[in-house]
Amino acid sequence: MGTANRSDAVDRVRAAADLFEVVSEYVALKKSGARWRGLCPFHQEKTPSFYVDPDKQLYYCFGCSSGGDVFKFLMLYEKLEFPEALRSLASRYNVTLPEGRAGSEVSERQRIVGLNRQVMGFFRDQLLRPSGERARRYLASRGLRREVAERYGLGCAPEGWTALKDHLAKSSGAEALALAAGLLAKKEETGRTYDRFRDRVIFPILNLTDDVIGFGGRVLGEGEPKYLNSPDSPAFNKGENLYALPFAKEAIRKGGQAILVEGYMDAIALQTAGVEQAVATLGTGFTAGHVRLLKRFTESVVVNFDPDAAGRQAARRSIETLLEHGFEVKVVALPPGKDPDRFVRDEGAEAYQARVAGALPYVEYLAREVAGRVDVSGTQGKVKALNEVLPFLARMDNPVRRAAQVEMLASVFGIEDRLVLQELKEAVRDRRREVGGRAVSALASKKDGSDAETGLVRSLLDHAEVRTALLKEVEEADVTSGRVLEIVRAVRRLAEAGTEVTYPRVASEIGDAAREALTRIAAASHPPATLEGGRGCLRALRAEGLQKQMKEITRRIETAGGGEFAELSLRKLDLKRQIEALGGVSV
Repeated sequence: MGTANRSDAVDRVRAAADLFEVVSEYVALKKSGARWRGLCPFHQEKTPSFYVDPDKQLYYCFGCSSGGDVFKFLMLYEKLEFPEALRSLASRYNVTLPEGRAGSEVSERQRIVGLNRQVMGFFRDQLLRPSGERARRYLASRGLRREVAERYGLGCAPEGWTALKDHLAKSSGAEALALAAGLLAKKEETGRTYDRFRDRVIFPILNLTDDVIGFGGRVLGEGEPKYLNSPDSPAFNKGENLYALPFAKEAIRKGGQAILVEGYMDAIALQTAGVEQAVATLGTGFTAGHVRLLKRFTESVVVNFDPDAAGRQAARRSIETLLEHGFEVKVVALPPGKDPDRFVRDEGAEAYQARVAGALPYVEYLAREVAGRVDVSGTQGKVKALNEVLPFLARMDNPVRRAAQVEMLASVFGIEDRLVLQELKEAVRDRRREVGGRAVSALASKKDGSDAETGLVRSLLDHAEVRTALLKEVEEADVTSGRVLEIVRAVRRLAEAGTEVTYPRVASEIGDAAREALTRIAAASHPPATLEGGRGCLRALRAEGLQKQMKEITRRIETAGGGEFAELSLRKLDLKRQIEALGGVSV
């Protein structure tokens, strides 16, 4: 391409291209006066400092000083050389470029992309040959029809060490380029080259402009590794690409949410079933590059990794990165032993969509998971549970979202003490990773029981006539503190045996923990015991129990439907009447 022709071509492409339109595919922009503003895609920032001026057809970031025209933007973002950016924009805006010595201007990246496209055809052809029989059987066993395999460009790498190498030998210079692309590997000791992908189902990896940038392969036999990706190359970086995103991007943009899964087959199975917003990681941890990629389309992600231990660990790492970058993250929980691919094939897309609709915000999911394996009835359990969850909560960048989690954590872990709640609020506000000593002290004091429970203990011990009357009325179900219940049982045993009931005598009948609680209750100042006061404590305990039931029923009503909703509503109304009859707070 001559200098004059080249200059003319550049001017025609620049005149046809719309910078705002191009940038909008990569960055979420909002109107700001005569310009548009968004988070800079070239450095990490929390406050938008990246501006696009449609009139001048220029962009500029006040944070990192990156700026330029549509060519510069595309070159930086897609890591293109100028000739590649020129061709990409010319193709997009239907501008014909003059013929010339374009081949000399093609970068290594573009040559690798071209070779990958050719090799994808080779792998697809192998799938249709007799040697592809095992791969076809495997795909059929996973429920993939031929048209699905064609849509995703699936192929097969045959057995043996040199099938692809021999195929590429027909083209001059292809072997060196195939090494750079990671299609071939070299044995260091001998310098011999061989096929990297052997006896595998092949999954081509495409970027958002439909370039074939790399491949993934699933072994057909018993070999290792089970999954193998192309190594990083000038065309491919697994930390900056997501599998099946080109097929999912419009569904993500339209629905405002992406579903992040672990494997190629999970993404294909979900998309084929109609869950089109599914994308998969490429055998690496979730990175800042993945975040930048997804932020073009959404800031809301539902994570659905395999339910095994490795899957849960991978999910946690991905979620940490997403939370740190301001994403709203929810988690889909599937039955043990069922990955997304298996679940959607067995249960159907509607059942899977219902799971997605019911996905819990990650912090709540984690809190309930922790509460299921940690005993949160005592001090140590509550502190341990909080300190497992708080590091993830601290990663949330949005202070409003963080503050909204306090009530949920208090409910899940059964924290009602005012001082503990205040300490929790401060820990969440300050993004601390654990609760302080004030919470531990307050939780320790709650072991002795609620105010009503400690008041009941004093009423039973301080006045014989009050004790006699109350023992006829109090039931074990009225008491929730294990230590207070132990004290009440000891008092009842002594009274029924006709033995004098005193603090020392009761202390001799109970264990160390309950004895410590009794000592603290006895040492605290309190008014004289009366039957009216004791009955007031008993009514308060029953009201507390009913209010806990009310909270649980209210929570269940939020997700109930049909007959269950009506039944729970009637139960809630009955509880309200019981609480009001006890003199409790009207709900």
